[in-house]
Amino acid sequence: MAQTAPVQSALQQFSSQRAKFGLSSGDVADPAVTSSYTDATGELTHIYLRQRYQGIEIYGAEADVHVDKSQKVVSLHSNFVANLANAGRAAITQPSLTAVQGVAAAAKVLNLGAPSSLNVVKAGAPAEGLTFDEGGISLEKIPVKLMYQARTSGELVLVWDVTIVPKKGDHYWNVRVDAATGQLVDKTDLTVHEPISFVELTQRSLATSAWPAPLTSAVAATPNSYNVYPLTVDSPLSGSRQLVVNPADPTYSPFGWHDTNGVAGPEYTITRGNNVHAYEDRANANAPGYSPDGGADLVFDFPVNFAQVPQANQDAAITNLFYWNNMMHDVMAYKGFDEVSGNFQVKNYTGAGLGNDDVRAEAQDGGGTDNANFGTPNDGSRPRMQMYLWSAPSSLVINSPSPVAGTYKAIPAGFGKKLAPGVPFTGQFVLVNDASSTSLGCTAPFLNAAAIAGKIAVLDRGTCDFSAKVRNAKLAGAKGVVVVNNVAGDPITMGAGADTTNTGIPSVMISLADGTNLKANLAAGGTPSGSITGGIPRDGDFDNGIIAHEYGHGISTRLTGGPANSSCLNNAEQMGEGWSDFFGLWMTTKPGDVGQTPRPVGNFATSRPIDGAGIRTKPYSTDFAVNNLTYALIGTTAYSEVHATGEVWAATLWDLNWKLV
Repeated sequence: MAQTAPVQSALQQFSSQRAKFGLSSGDVADPAVTSSYTDATGELTHIYLRQRYQGIEIYGAEADVHVDKSQKVVSLHSNFVANLANAGRAAITQPSLTAVQGVAAAAKVLNLGAPSSLNVVKAGAPAEGLTFDEGGISLEKIPVKLMYQARTSGELVLVWDVTIVPKKGDHYWNVRVDAATGQLVDKTDLTVHEPISFVELTQRSLATSAWPAPLTSAVAATPNSYNVYPLTVDSPLSGSRQLVVNPADPTYSPFGWHDTNGVAGPEYTITRGNNVHAYEDRANANAPGYSPDGGADLVFDFPVNFAQVPQANQDAAITNLFYWNNMMHDVMAYKGFDEVSGNFQVKNYTGAGLGNDDVRAEAQDGGGTDNANFGTPNDGSRPRMQMYLWSAPSSLVINSPSPVAGTYKAIPAGFGKKLAPGVPFTGQFVLVNDASSTSLGCTAPFLNAAAIAGKIAVLDRGTCDFSAKVRNAKLAGAKGVVVVNNVAGDPITMGAGADTTNTGIPSVMISLADGTNLKANLAAGGTPSGSITGGIPRDGDFDNGIIAHEYGHGISTRLTGGPANSSCLNNAEQMGEGWSDFFGLWMTTKPGDVGQTPRPVGNFATSRPIDGAGIRTKPYSTDFAVNNLTYALIGTTAYSEVHATGEVWAATLWDLNWKLV
């Protein structure tokens, strides 16, 4: 990279301040400039460096220098490796494996099988990097680079740095394999996930659904309009949809949201344009599926009815996802995430930065549930946002007799046949009597197998695993199973045992208190009947806080290490989760809001009411009685994982935000 005056000044000043980082002159003598740019204000130039040893870059040995327009350093950070000149620092300096063999070794580490063939699509020297085609193992072309990686002992290991996107699309692996042996040295995932815990899954399943009423547009069709939950509305729980007109920012999306060539007039009438291509991917094909079409007038005005399954609302969902990705693009460009700093656009109108990297926003993604993720490669390569459906609570309704009639909380098992969303599964309930004259259901055949056939079996938790209970009931002819908890408190999500054969019927758990009442009626000769209804999944594409959170991972990844380095936010104490929560909170703050108000995250997706607890340990608030998180918690048992540590950083940012308002 050509060295401008600010870059030359930054390198000189970094060298002059090397002692504060314990570095020698040799340690800072030959860094690679991975990227540099001057921000839109012209006030700051940002320079990102990577250390080199004998002309080869060292993975993770990064520095960043930020200088003002007078070329004075205003901020400088470094984690360069000290004392590179020490004898024996690197055991080998030439690779035994070729670049092709390095890719094959990385594929083996990831259990992807051998590449079918690898063809060079971009040539380059090993230390500069080269690119292969997909090789039958990756969704994207495969960049490869010869690098060093420092071990904790200080030894430098020569590695092939390989980036592979497996065909499932939910990971974006950056792998380093030993260039002599092919053994794994290190790997990082450039896709950031929002997994929900097993405990959280149970707690959320117990929540009471608060479905918003069906919504249809009462506004006449207006050109260039989108019926969405707009900026500042967190989700359907906190506001209504609005038909927003001409929302594209004239500065950062000057030709509208459907342009890709910088000439007046849209290239697309679907939810696709310069900043994002939004489409459904229920088949988990990781390729463009259906996108709603707004027609020549670009009218994206579709009804929503949350009493229907998510697919029935896909037009509105994809439109909302398209709108929010574009709003994140436009709003954050004013805050510094623009073309020169590595934002996401097909065409960079200023000519700064690299284009062809709009967001692929995959709605109702079939790759999982109860999650969302965002994968961020380097500038010039397209990121991927995957928004999933979220499991909803089920209900058990007993119609008669009156002593047990009512609606019960029921938690579906994590195995077996799934309940159809919104479709009642009806039948008569019968108490199991197994060969040990108990209702545990652990011994087959049941003594009352004939009575169980075609009915919903009721049995107790305990003694054997849940798979065995369900299997024995199915072998007796049961059409479904209700397991009664054996401890007080809420029911749980039942996990499978080692053997899940013959468990293909629906099963749920109810609480000990509810089950005791039901069993007493059955033991007295009652013949209660009713239904079990699977919850209608919530669509994360309507939870705007989650969309903003995911997009935020792309922002923090591109800005932390510079546009050309996506590998700086991989450790357990990285701040990405905190920044992303803050983005979600900030983008959904309404005029008149105050910092003391509790702000939970993810209530809509997790079927909680608007004042629910959310998916974080505490709602965000400047009120210390509501959220008392401090950095003293970092490293404790409950705060040693990236989402938990991120909460502390987000709480800090939230407090600071309200001090500045």
